[in-house]
Amino acid sequence: MRLVFIDSSFMDIRYPVDSKYSFHWQRDNEMIRIDTAPHHRQLSTYPRHMHIGKEDDVVEDTVTEIDNTIEENVACVLGFVRNKLEK
Repeated sequence: MRLVFIDSSFMDIRYPVDSKYSFHWQRDNEMIRIDTAPHHRQLSTYPRHMHIGKEDDVVEDTVTEIDNTIEENVACVLGFVRNKLEK
């Protein structure tokens, strides 16, 4: 699913099963992706992680929870993007 926001930024949401997902938000040259691809085992939130700014900048996911429902994680990510848009 692709959502387009009022500032023309967009978010692609992929959620094939409850515990596997990807949220990709992009505005101009700013990019944030939160996903559960099974890499970056060194992070305490594995398999959840965030790519901030570019593909190689990976940090712990502080937005979603693996045990959340789809609706809860979508709400968390939309709140995160809302805070970005308000800045």
